[in-house]
Amino acid sequence: MIRYGLILGLTLGLFFALTAKVQSGPEDEAAAAGDPTAGASYVGEAKCKKCHFKQHRTWKKNVKYPHFKAWDTLKPHFKGADQKDDNGHLCISCHVTGFGEADRGGFKDVESSAHLLGVQCEACHGPGSNHVKSGEKLKAEKRKKYKPGEKTNINRNVTSCASCHNPHHPHAKMDK
Repeated sequence: MIRYGLILGLTLGLFFALTAKVQSGPEDEAAAAGDPTAGASYVGEAKCKKCHFKQHRTWKKNVKYPHFKAWDTLKPHFKGADQKDDNGHLCISCHVTGFGEADRGGFKDVESSAHLLGVQCEACHGPGSNHVKSGEKLKAEKRKKYKPGEKTNINRNVTSCASCHNPHHPHAKMDK
């Protein structure tokens, strides 16, 4: 009798544990995994520049990968939120920051989101509001503890670059 109670208890415990995992959303899982962008919103490069001025300067002057000028390189007839290339890709999604994430403060349109034109820091690193908040609180403390060579760069994932830089975007054909 005790054996059946133990088996029943373990089965119910496993069921509830699995059910809780299934019901959690992607943001809950990201937060549990230590994702610094969980619950964050986009802030724009001007906020990043306040602390990361050297990186900002490099981003603006990078001739080989001119992400800063990504919006400017887009032909006017492709700048609409519904304008697609020959393969059905939304053109502006690769030329602005946070496209498709308006609920998190990402790019919505030129009038309300001009601060997110171009491929900015948050296009690769994710929304930065949490980072800005913690940075403002801990700036002095962190500078005391900083060690040269310390790894501080957090990228969302390796496929961030491939979402725009891939052979399926026929840029040459779009110059019609």
